[in-house]
Amino acid sequence: MRRLPETEMSKRLVPHTCSPAADLLPDDVLLDIFLRLPPEPTHLFVASLICLRWRRLIRDPAFLVRFRAFHRATPVLGFYQNIRDGSRCGIRFVPIADPAPRLSALKEYQNGACRVLDCRHGRVLICDEVFESLFVWDPMAAESFDVGSLPEFSGEENFTAVLVCTPGHDDHTDCHSAPFRIVLVDNSDDDEELLVSVCVFSSETEAWGEWTSISPPSLVSTDSAAVVGGFVYWMLGSDEDNYQDHILGFEMQTRRLDLIELPKEVQEKYKSDIHLMPAEDGGIGFAGVNLSSLHFWSRKTDNEGAAGWALIRIIDMAMLPISHKLAGDMLLWSSVAGFADDSDVLFLHSEAGVFMINLRSKQLKEVPQASDNAIYIYPYTSFYSRGPDIIKDDKDMALKYRKKKMQAAAQVEAVDKEQTESSSSGHQVHKLLTK
Repeated sequence: MRRLPETEMSKRLVPHTCSPAADLLPDDVLLDIFLRLPPEPTHLFVASLICLRWRRLIRDPAFLVRFRAFHRATPVLGFYQNIRDGSRCGIRFVPIADPAPRLSALKEYQNGACRVLDCRHGRVLICDEVFESLFVWDPMAAESFDVGSLPEFSGEENFTAVLVCTPGHDDHTDCHSAPFRIVLVDNSDDDEELLVSVCVFSSETEAWGEWTSISPPSLVSTDSAAVVGGFVYWMLGSDEDNYQDHILGFEMQTRRLDLIELPKEVQEKYKSDIHLMPAEDGGIGFAGVNLSSLHFWSRKTDNEGAAGWALIRIIDMAMLPISHKLAGDMLLWSSVAGFADDSDVLFLHSEAGVFMINLRSKQLKEVPQASDNAIYIYPYTSFYSRGPDIIKDDKDMALKYRKKKMQAAAQVEAVDKEQTESSSSGHQVHKLLTK
């Protein structure tokens, strides 16, 4: 294979000037065309490589704001899974967008001791279990924020954390550079009582706040959490009858913890298979599966101020089409594995595999790439982000690779030369000894 000179390689990695035909179109016409490209980031990324003019137009922040507003729903690019192998834990990304997204690698976190705690608005919260530290990673922008060590906590039971945007940042289609908070939950179970404590980290102050505690009937589940406005909600774990009967709510501004009881009929119908999510009316809700029906509940307040739960929507999954046929019993007694808040896409885990449902279009799709070794799914959503200068990064990476390859070839040549000289010397010695 012919090796490219560095100048030729650089030309192939940098956008060229536009063709005469493309130059005839004014900027506003090109922008209208770009605006109607599919929302997945790969389409804008590829278009930005055509020429320098297109790249300048696409990377303009004003255009990216228009693009996100035009498409509204942030596309689901894939999801993360925690894969355990004995005592080791790995993080796996499963792409579902077509074409597959171009995301930064996760090599620095693949040390066998890292796991995903949360994934929201294009950022991933990762815990290093060996060093007991947290990272916030942005795969699209190729950036990471080292939160550092965790605050002192009991560590007797599982802990979990939720990644949220700082209050006041309402445009969740573009959170890549926005400040964030981490809401950490510590479960403690001693001989006298159960204790759940919450502590908040702010990226603006780079410090942890004070602990707030409550004595619940059971500990917080590490699988299901929802962020609604200025509140974070978690499901409490199953009781001795295998029922999930309470939700724990945390108001971030006042640092107040409250327990919300679930109706008895909900406990009996779904038992330990309840997944918290924002309701359609903007409040807290949850989804549960009963046989082949997907039920959605919302917490509502009546005219007298009394709060209660109401079943607001039912989807008969047996009647959903998939691969030119009805799903039938394919999703019988399945469980909700994850929910993408930004896109209204819900993931289900069943004996037949992992499936995703678009709650707006009711489109059902199988995800064969998902691992059966991990039940919970962390959906990853993002629009195209400018991030760093990807072209420059690719060019530098290619030149570094070429330099490293040339160094390796020089080392091999030196070793071969040394072996040849050694062999020649040995042959001469052998001749002298045999004379």
